[in-house]
Amino acid sequence: MNAGFYGRTALAESMTQAGLSRFVSQGSIRFSGAEACLAELKQQAPIRFLRPYPEDGDPATAVLLNTAGGIVGGDRLTMDISVDAGAQVLVTGQAAEKVYRSDGETAELRVTLSSRSGAALEFLPQGTILFDRSALRRRTVLRVDDDARLLFGEMLYFGRTAMGERFTAGAIDDRTDVEWGGRRVMVDVFRIEDGGFAAMNSLSGLDGATCAAVMVLLTPSPEQYLAGIRADLERLAQAGYQAGAAVFPQGPLIVRWLGRDAEAVRRSFGMVWRHVRSVVLGRPARMPRIWSI
Repeated sequence: MNAGFYGRTALAESMTQAGLSRFVSQGSIRFSGAEACLAELKQQAPIRFLRPYPEDGDPATAVLLNTAGGIVGGDRLTMDISVDAGAQVLVTGQAAEKVYRSDGETAELRVTLSSRSGAALEFLPQGTILFDRSALRRRTVLRVDDDARLLFGEMLYFGRTAMGERFTAGAIDDRTDVEWGGRRVMVDVFRIEDGGFAAMNSLSGLDGATCAAVMVLLTPSPEQYLAGIRADLERLAQAGYQAGAAVFPQGPLIVRWLGRDAEAVRRSFGMVWRHVRSVVLGRPARMPRIWSI
């Protein structure tokens, strides 16, 4: 690996990308059987999968890590995560992914998550921080069998607001395709064109939001969980963000958050996630320890 964690991070934060290595990398991990045995593992820098011992009550666990410390324009990263019939797996992130300011090139990230018959995959990254003037094209595909389950989440942070930074312009094309039982049941697209200040700040756009989050639940009869989730959202409601939940006809259950208070969004997201993983997946009502660090 030519770009280490600290080397790339320091250069990218100073917005000097000349001489940085661009990665064209693929990584994949696959679990199989009731014991969730590791059936396949491919790691290519900067993509790594760590395999810590699961916490009490949790299934086989993998932690996704970007050893380069973030993504720069020109990177092409592909990740394939799958659980075969009967496997129970949790995949989380070591830290929030950072997409640094672009020098003109677009970073591409492709993620495919597959949950096969009788399996259950919980995918909980730490979120994605979009630096000002970053350029990202991300394609996420969720493939789930009719009798399998998948709980997917993602958070987008528009700049490092805790450091007084804001996302004022950039080019973001973030698409999620959901295939359930061989049918495409949802296509979700979030797009900001270069020079997207108006979209970020207008009432018909993001209205000054600094954070957005989504949770997608694919499980047999997801509508049975909707009332409980809405009750959680109502109980946790506070100023600084908006949230809502709905079930698509013959499709997944979706929960969305949008707000100017990223900490409040993350807190609400975590509380709802704990509830859902408990009642749907039968796992402890807590977040992974690494997620709360």
